[in-house]
Order: sequence, then C-alpha cells, then structure tokens
Amino acid sequence: MTLLMACNNNQSEGLEIIPIPDPDVNEPASVFTPPTAEVTTRPPTPVPPTPTPTPQIAALVNGQPIFLADYEKELARFELAQAELGIESGSGENYRQLVLDALVERELVRQAAAVQGLRISDEIVEEKLSELRESTSDHGNFDDWLIANQWTIDEFREALAAEMLVEEMVALVTADVPEAMEQVRVRYIQIDDPDLAQNLLTQLNEGGDFAGLAQQYSLDQATAPFGGDLGYFARGSLLVPEVEAAAFDLQLEEVSDIITVVDEESGQASYYIVQLTERDASRMLGADLRYRLLQEAFDSWMDEQKSGATITYLVGE
Repeated sequence: MTLLMACNNNQSEGLEIIPIPDPDVNEPASVFTPPTAEVTTRPPTPVPPTPTPTPQIAALVNGQPIFLADYEKELARFELAQAELGIESGSGENYRQLVLDALVERELVRQAAAVQGLRISDEIVEEKLSELRESTSDHGNFDDWLIANQWTIDEFREALAAEMLVEEMVALVTADVPEAMEQVRVRYIQIDDPDLAQNLLTQLNEGGDFAGLAQQYSLDQATAPFGGDLGYFARGSLLVPEVEAAAFDLQLEEVSDIITVVDEESGQASYYIVQLTERDASRMLGADLRYRLLQEAFDSWMDEQKSGATITYLVGE
C-alpha cells in the first residue's frame, strides 16, 4: 500500500495519512463518495383546456339572446323561399331586418307565454309533427323536404313548437274580438265638383231618387252601377273615415250633408253624400273583416310588448 504523507515544519507530529488506492493492488479501498444532491420531483404543469368559443349574438330581448347562428340559418331559409318564388334577394324592404324582427317577436311571445304559464308539451309537438309527415306524404319524403329547406329535425321541432305557442298567444290576446258587431248599410255618391254636389243634395232633399242619381253622377264605378250601394260594414272598415262616421250618425233613410274630404298628398277635394238604408245592431262579421280585426288586435298587443321591452340589436338594423 503506498502512502502519501504530509508533514508540518518537517515534524512527524500531527502526521496526517490519507490512504490512496493502488491501481496494482486488488484489495478493496475506502473511497470517499460525495453526497448525492437532493432532487425535488414536481408534478407536471397541467395544460389549460381549450376555451369553448362564446356564441355570437344577433340581438338581446330583455337580456335573452338571439344567437347569430340561428339568425343566419333563418335568413338562409328566407332567401331560399324567396328564390323559389322568383323573388330576388335584396329587392324591396330590408329583408334581413324583417327576419331579425320576426325572431325578436317570437322571443317576446315566448317570454309573455311563460308569464301566462302557457307551454307546448313535447307530446303535442310530436303529434303535430306526425300530422305534417302524413299530410305531405303525397308530395314527397318529409325528411327530404327538411334537408332541401335547410332544417334539421331538432330545429324544425323547435320552430314548430314556437309557432304553436304563437297561436296560443294569438287566441289569448284576441279573445275579446267579437264575432258579431253593429253594422250599417249605406248608399253614397262621390263627386269632385262642389257645385254639382250642392245641386244633387238639393234634389235629394226634395225627394230625388238617390240610387238613380248615384248611377248617373257618382265617380265610384265599383258602386255606381248598383246605385252607390256599399253593402254592410262595421266601424273601422272604410278607407274614408269621414264617410264612415257620417253613416253611423244617420237615421234610417236619412241623407247626410255634403262631406268634404281633402287628399293630403294631392290636395284635391272629393265630395260625398251618404244615405243610410239599413242598420243591424249585431251582425256576424265577414271572414275578411274578422281576420283584419284579429290581426289589428294582435299587432296592438305586440306593439305594447315591444314598447315595454329592452331590445338590443347587435347586427343590421
């Protein structure tokens, strides 16, 4: 064994002997091993999840969103329907705004129905869907129709439920529209000469034949051949409110004074003479008139919903 000696001031005292391994000797030697550094194991940094894209919004109705994707799908279906009718997209009114307004109104109906506790059950929707499948079976495959009109079955089911809910709300808000109401029947003469109007009124007050004078002088060629007969009508029916008001104020067979009406656009005056021939205090409304009254009642209700709502348009307008 070879030894390495180190001395201090050539003295043997304090001799420090450090064994050194001899490469020629196979004896085991004590070898100093430095301490192993401590290794701290940390968990891997987690990879954050990919954020879900926030859906874009086309409008807000009392805080409830109408999603841009739904609006664009509805827009595409509208354009397709117009094309099938031979109507070029972009012609006429701003159809994009019309489509968005329709979705806004549908959301207002949904919210109002929720307040009233109205809902359309899934069972009723499925029944209606089955009826539609059966009714269109003679005109081709219903699923093919859905595809051609850019509907998925879930989208169509949702739209069908919304339409049925609108029908329920229409019935509710128009419940007070009567099926019968007071109506009158009159003859009238329309002229554009004030002197002629005065002359005709004098003749009528002296017992002249109203129907005969209407046939001879009235400018309304739709009623003149029938003696100026307008038929029965209810309040709110005539295009000339002044004539309507006079008709309801008359007694049977009474003739009105000359009614002067000036057209706002042209400034031209027309002169009317009216005679009441019949009055019915409760006459059934014709289909056209009743439909118009129902539409007016619903439109009025919808206007109230819009005026009381907070509506924010985020596209178009």
